[in-house]
Amino acid sequence: MSGLGQDLQYALRQLRKNPGFTVVVIITLSLGVGGNTAIFSLVNGVLLRPLEFPEENHLVQPTGSYPQGALVAMRTSLRSMNVAGYRDGEEMNLIGAGEPTRLSGMAVSGNFFSVLGVRAELGRTLQDGEDQPGKDNLVILSHSLWQRLFGSNPNVVGHSIAMEGVDREIVGVMPADFQLGSSKPEFWVPLHLEPSAVGTYWGGGFMPVLGRLRSGVTVEEANAEMRVQVVQLRRMFPWRMPDALWASVSVIPLRESIVGDVKTKLLLLLGAISLVLVIACANVANLMIERAAVRQKEMAVRAALGAGRWRVGRQLLTESALLGIVGGTGGLLLALLTLPWLKAILPAETPRLATVAIDLRVLTLTAAVGLFTGVLFGIVPAFHAARPDLTEALKAGRQRSMTRSGDRLRNALAVAELSLAVVLMVDAGLLVRSLWELTHVHPGLETESILTARVTPNESFCRNSSRCLNFYDDLLRRIRTQPAVKDVAIVNVLPLSGRINEFAADLEDHPRDPSDPAPVLFESIVSSDYFRTAGIPIVRGREFTSDDMEPRATPVALVTAATARRYWPNQDPVGKRVKRVWDKGWVTIIGVTGDVNEFSLASRLPGFVDGAVYRP
Repeated sequence: MSGLGQDLQYALRQLRKNPGFTVVVIITLSLGVGGNTAIFSLVNGVLLRPLEFPEENHLVQPTGSYPQGALVAMRTSLRSMNVAGYRDGEEMNLIGAGEPTRLSGMAVSGNFFSVLGVRAELGRTLQDGEDQPGKDNLVILSHSLWQRLFGSNPNVVGHSIAMEGVDREIVGVMPADFQLGSSKPEFWVPLHLEPSAVGTYWGGGFMPVLGRLRSGVTVEEANAEMRVQVVQLRRMFPWRMPDALWASVSVIPLRESIVGDVKTKLLLLLGAISLVLVIACANVANLMIERAAVRQKEMAVRAALGAGRWRVGRQLLTESALLGIVGGTGGLLLALLTLPWLKAILPAETPRLATVAIDLRVLTLTAAVGLFTGVLFGIVPAFHAARPDLTEALKAGRQRSMTRSGDRLRNALAVAELSLAVVLMVDAGLLVRSLWELTHVHPGLETESILTARVTPNESFCRNSSRCLNFYDDLLRRIRTQPAVKDVAIVNVLPLSGRINEFAADLEDHPRDPSDPAPVLFESIVSSDYFRTAGIPIVRGREFTSDDMEPRATPVALVTAATARRYWPNQDPVGKRVKRVWDKGWVTIIGVTGDVNEFSLASRLPGFVDGAVYRP
């Protein structure tokens, strides 16, 4: 310990004598270590930290999404796991708790919370059977909503609140840390499992399901049973479904399902930032080799006075380790400053983003990286400096004696730095090119000078169609009177929102055998001025008029050009008809629009959707 103290004191004196060298090395290491610390914090919070559920290794998720009927069938017949369903993004108006408020939450099956193994902080969670008609007028509040709107009232359980015009009894409040994936629901309500509503029960509202493996069951066994189950599920539909539906289903751990493709992105980012650290180490190693060459005379004098190679090398290793520790500390401070910024610029839907923090695991890694890099970039210079050529080094006026091996090492480090930098530059160039191409995709509608706003009346309010239409007509009329407004229109699903509203369809003059699967069409509900306002061209026929909006008007629709080409090639689609497979009434096509990127910039429609239709 006495020798180590001497080495540290001497190392500090040497670093103070060379402030330029010291500052450059510390800044270089701080940037490399800080970047790795910040990105590893993301990897740790999103990928490595365990889920906050009991026996989370038993929680799994079948890939794909399923209608209500399929969920009920799986709950009855699966033996390998107990499954629950949930539909995210459920939105409701809350009335009677101060100002009317629009809330976002989840609709879940009655066994959702028991499958996850979580309990309420106040009251209770939902129970089996409470997703059946007549038993489902219940709600569970999130901890934040309970605090914000109910003032943390401990007696809130048992009270009723009006949501979407329906009185629901509050049965529980969840803990503050309860969260599934990236969503932050403000409430949970039961699913409404009504087999008589065929369109909803089998034709819409597809949702993910999750499961808890039963005792002694492996993921492989659950996988095998699920592949058999989906074949039976396809046969349960009231109409023929594609054989490709759920053909690639697999059962995966819930954590893997939650992180999804974010795992690949974060690991690629961690790999890239690790290359930056390697480049920083190579830079510092070159600086250390150059400095060791300058100090050859000093090392030769030490050797001439009896210092052994280990003693000389230990002194230099102490200096480099000290630089690594200081650089690691600087990197930690840099990570503390940049991590909140990183979390702010990441998409809000990034899973488990709220759990990202610099914890003991991250601190341990930072300390290890700082010390390791210090030893790594110092060990080779120490090895060379501890073997001085005394004759050459002690010659008068010679302050620098570099061996051929030292020259070769410096050249190799420089080549390595350049090679890694080229790799990073190529990767960055490819990313910029992808971004450039995405920003130059024309989505099929105008985006300049277009503003959007959400208007959300209660569902119960719009059960009276005349009252609902009058409300929207009055709203549009008032907005049109504003001097800054040129056009105004309404659509139920905004283009590029990533949301889906679809149905299984029958199309006239495109016959299919009852054993063939029904096409799936994306549906947008729009007002008469929507196409002009959004800049979507009408390529054939006409657009909607105010007469088409009347409740007793003949049902009409427009289809996109790609849909018309697919189902009526070399024919005039105007006058053809389309309908939902579970309905008897046909809808007449009156026009064809240009193609629009409804789903995202990368794809006009999701892969399982075959076309798009607009309804008034």
